[in-house]
Amino acid sequence: MVAIFPISSENAVSLFDRGRTVFVKYTKFKKLGEGSKIVFYVSKEKKLIGEGTVERSETLNPEIAWARYGKTIFLDETKYDQYVAKSPIDGTDRKMVEITVFILKNLKKYGNPAQLRYNVTPSGRYLTREEYERIRG
Repeated sequence: MVAIFPISSENAVSLFDRGRTVFVKYTKFKKLGEGSKIVFYVSKEKKLIGEGTVERSETLNPEIAWARYGKTIFLDETKYDQYVAKSPIDGTDRKMVEITVFILKNLKKYGNPAQLRYNVTPSGRYLTREEYERIRG
């Protein structure tokens, strides 16, 4: 299974250049388990910037997730607290009470970021194997 998720260019630096290997997301994407790929997309630039392979995932209370993975989460504590409290889309309080934690391995920043031909919603989307191969092709 492959999914694509948006990420800010600033947060991409933490994920790919600072050795943080945990991506967290309020998501209902339940098919992303061990061995799945996550492709990261910078929406302002419409560029696919890298990917990682899910080593394992779990759904946790946000406080437990921070206590367990804080120093390895791609967000710093202030940004994490903002993300878990309010939707970055419309600023409303979060309705979901559990966050999905993706522990990633084989993080790879693309040397040549690929241009994306369509928009990705803030919630992300699944990719077919063919779409993934075309992106990587």
